[in-house]
Amino acid sequence: MKWWYNIQRYFYRKALNEALRQTKELRSIINLPDAQTIGILYDSSDADNDILITRFAEQLKRDGKQVEILGFINDNKTDHKADIKVMNTAHISWCLVPVHETALDFARKRFDLLLCCFTREILPLEYIAAISRARWRVGVYDERKTALYDFMINIGGRRDLSYLLSIITSYLNKIHYDAA
Repeated sequence: MKWWYNIQRYFYRKALNEALRQTKELRSIINLPDAQTIGILYDSSDADNDILITRFAEQLKRDGKQVEILGFINDNKTDHKADIKVMNTAHISWCLVPVHETALDFARKRFDLLLCCFTREILPLEYIAAISRARWRVGVYDERKTALYDFMINIGGRRDLSYLLSIITSYLNKIHYDAA
């Protein structure tokens, strides 16, 4: 079935490139202390990730941030979880592009900061990140995906979500910039 996945990826890339051409969002740097609205994208297929993301979001809310979460579940049955918007395989087209209003509404929101908290390739989440109207998008470094994010973090091949969250927090708390 690798041949089918290659066909899907080909048409996914065509759709992504077209979406990127149409996206004209003005991006600007922001750090974690200054961000008021934060969107989080993550892989919700693993229950441990749900716990980590929920705790992370709760801490951000305690810090006065408005947080919205969109998780991707690699099945076609689960369509909701407590306090988390969910996108599943029934919500994407045959070429892995999100088509469900839940995901598209999330992408249309003007978050100050979009945190892409997934450590492996998840094309539907990457698509949402690419078309997001967020002011600044943060994700894991991949030299092939520089158009998707405004700030990329190299995690050295590690796949540990808790490590990624700690690195994101550390870097975004250290960034200083001149507010215009």
